Amino acid sequence: MQRKYAAAGAGLLVLMLLAATMPAAVLGASSATTSAPHQITVSFLQAALIAIGYYLANSPWLFGLAFFTLYRPLVAGFFVGLILGDPAQGTLIGAAINIPYLGFISAGGNLPADAGFAGWVGTTVALASGIDATKAIPIAFGLGLLGTIIFYSRMAVDSVFAHWADARAEKADIAGVALMNWLPGQAFLFVVSFVPVFLLALNGPSAVQDALNALPLWTVNGLVIAGGILPAIGIALNMRFIFRGSAIPYFFIGFILMTVTHGSVSLVVIAAIGLCLAYLHLNFVSRDAPLAAAQAAESTAAPVQAQEPKVRLTRGDLIRSWALWTFFAHANYSYERLQGTGFAHAMTPIIKRLYTTPDEIRDALKRHLVFFNTEPNFGNVVHGTVIAMEEQRANGAAIDDDAINSVKSGLMGPMAGIGDTLSQSTITPILLALGIGIAGGTASGSAVPTLSGATGNPLGAIIYMVLVSIVIVAIGYTAWMQGYSRGRSFVTEILKSGTIDRVLIGAGVLGNMVLGALAATFVVVNLAPTVTIAGAQMNLQASIIDPLFPGALALGLVVMTWWLLQRRVNPLALLAIYLVFAIVSAYPFFGPGQANSGDYSYGACTSSLLHQYTPCGAPPAPTAQP
Repeated sequence: MQRKYAAAGAGLLVLMLLAATMPAAVLGASSATTSAPHQITVSFLQAALIAIGYYLANSPWLFGLAFFTLYRPLVAGFFVGLILGDPAQGTLIGAAINIPYLGFISAGGNLPADAGFAGWVGTTVALASGIDATKAIPIAFGLGLLGTIIFYSRMAVDSVFAHWADARAEKADIAGVALMNWLPGQAFLFVVSFVPVFLLALNGPSAVQDALNALPLWTVNGLVIAGGILPAIGIALNMRFIFRGSAIPYFFIGFILMTVTHGSVSLVVIAAIGLCLAYLHLNFVSRDAPLAAAQAAESTAAPVQAQEPKVRLTRGDLIRSWALWTFFAHANYSYERLQGTGFAHAMTPIIKRLYTTPDEIRDALKRHLVFFNTEPNFGNVVHGTVIAMEEQRANGAAIDDDAINSVKSGLMGPMAGIGDTLSQSTITPILLALGIGIAGGTASGSAVPTLSGATGNPLGAIIYMVLVSIVIVAIGYTAWMQGYSRGRSFVTEILKSGTIDRVLIGAGVLGNMVLGALAATFVVVNLAPTVTIAGAQMNLQASIIDPLFPGALALGLVVMTWWLLQRRVNPLALLAIYLVFAIVSAYPFFGPGQANSGDYSYGACTSSLLHQYTPCGAPPAPTAQP
């Protein structure tokens, strides 16, 4: 069995390496010498397909994987590109938009910004308007903030449908409870998702292009400069979870390695080096097991009486229950119950098998319609444990409603913390970074920073989807079955053994390496001002900073952003500050012929604060005195 796993892992690694080195011509990938993007007219059918794609990104129909796949701008960009006829450029734009969302986490019914809305609508607007990938970042970020309206509207309305499920439970209607979990909520979600995205996809590109054409050129360049600065927020958001302790140096190793090689090393190679360093780190750096977490889990794990079963669950019952949860955990996500109706829906095959009388069925449905929320994959340990308790209760064990609900409430918190840290803060960003590295390129230092030398390889999105799907499904299934077979002791055992701790440490090493390389690749800060010394112009960055430490400004920005987030500065406030600063810094405050001229092409040196240094040229000849 281990050989099979090793062969599968080797095959996936080879696939990633091939994708990273694949010629740009593959799959219609665009090259750095490609002409300027052309504008695309979005048809009625294309707008409808894009709107359906956004709905599916929020829906349960993809086996619970939509949040990890279609919801991510990298993947959304690929599919928008397919719909509009340019998957390479669509993937490239989606990769750029995804950078600020690397640290995106949605937990406990909170959504800081709608990454899916930013990806689907932002890529559509950028691709159809002929906007380059870097300029799409600030536009998409604004769209992501608007998208939260859909999420919060859904959370409020879904609470009504939870009460409809209560009414079905009172009638011992198992099928009715299941129906109320998905039908009304999904009907409402389709309407509030499809309509605004359809209208924006159909009419948004022309409106955005008209707005950009009406702006002064320096303002548009400011948006592009912001595209090189805003990724620092996404990277720093993710650093909050892994940039700590003995793993910190690996962030700088990744950054320096990518900088000194001038981006010639693939992120896949950086990740491979990170894996090797993680192995060495785990074997040579001491650590302490998280005993406090183990004790907290153990306190909720009262012994369950073993009974000779009169009724036994089949493996088919367990698989059906797991599949229902995986599909419909968030089908009716509401402020009042969060995943409560989804939990009851998943328990319907179990209730059918274990209980026969209306009273037993009614009681079982009602005790599982209460508030519940955990990470929906690692947290499957809770479901497996509860199913084991229900089976023992049906066979006569002295387990009442309070015992079952206390286990649910006691375990869902620790498993949410572990699961969100691993799935949303570690696994997903690392795999996304690999996909972005394959799909995109490096941020160049042109007068107006753009993504250049980029392959626009759609395999970046495809490989990410395959890898994250395999990992998430495997985790969910294993946690479900282990929770059932080993009961409540499973959580205590894995915490006591330090397994989770070792996984977190190793993932921290790998994650820091990848994030450091990502910061060197996509965060761009260029100082333009020069000083004249003895008749020669010296640029502050090119002549002083870069020779000492190339990329120091970008590194400083990322670390400063992380420090501000650690001081609980609101990331949305940072977004606004960085955006305004970038636009103001693009204004031509000084420079020859710039103050009263409409020529904001940035061909002259010292015309603004932020853009790459352009030599001033030979000083003017002295004027002859009469």
